[in-house]
Amino acid sequence: MSFKMRLPSADYFSDLMKAVQAVVDEGTFKITEEGIRLIAMDPAHISLIDFELSNSAAEEYECSKELQMTISISEMMKFLRRIKKGEGLTIIYDDQARKLNIILVDATSSRERIFTLNTLETVEARSTTPKLTFDAKARLNVDAVKDAIKDSDVVSDYVKIILNPNEVIFLARGELGTVQTKLSKMGAAVYEIETDKEVWANFSLSYLDKIVKAGADLSEEVVISLSTNKPIKLGFPIPSGKLEYLIAPRIEST
Repeated sequence: MSFKMRLPSADYFSDLMKAVQAVVDEGTFKITEEGIRLIAMDPAHISLIDFELSNSAAEEYECSKELQMTISISEMMKFLRRIKKGEGLTIIYDDQARKLNIILVDATSSRERIFTLNTLETVEARSTTPKLTFDAKARLNVDAVKDAIKDSDVVSDYVKIILNPNEVIFLARGELGTVQTKLSKMGAAVYEIETDKEVWANFSLSYLDKIVKAGADLSEEVVISLSTNKPIKLGFPIPSGKLEYLIAPRIEST
């Protein structure tokens, strides 16, 4: 055994892996004594995920040495879809055999199920998080953002996200017409806005939809960081970890 982690909620781990799958189908996790980390970019190089789960999230955590573990997320999800309500989860990785055991135990400890996933050969992970600075930041209710994305999808494949000192605006234009959602700083959906000017950029709704939908299963809020015509950062606060995404903009001159 090279690595073992026991979590009280198998459902929580499944939601975390769905959040990873919003960007990549295969991922190389770096495992250390402090926790597990994944930084990965989608094949089109439009979105990036920065995911971390600290050892403090686990009821039991053992790591004998620094490891890299590459897995097919979609294949893992086939196993995780067999989770039943209330089950706990233990994952054990043997880096010599390149096998990951996913152990599900019910609340009464009367039934244990073991699924074994063959891991993939690791190519040295080179993804890093770009060093970006942002001119504006807003903390928002994630369901309000999810609704704004769904509404925008009615008329377009892209949405313009605008942050100014008083509101956050989602604006989509298409042949059918226009959809605009305004979230006021004074309203219940906006927890905080930090900016002294207006910034904006356009983004693919398909990428936003996948990421916000996955993040909404894990957090009640989303932190948006933005500069004009630059990538957007979406952060979803999670216990004992980090879940952040970057999405590249669709550049427009006006």
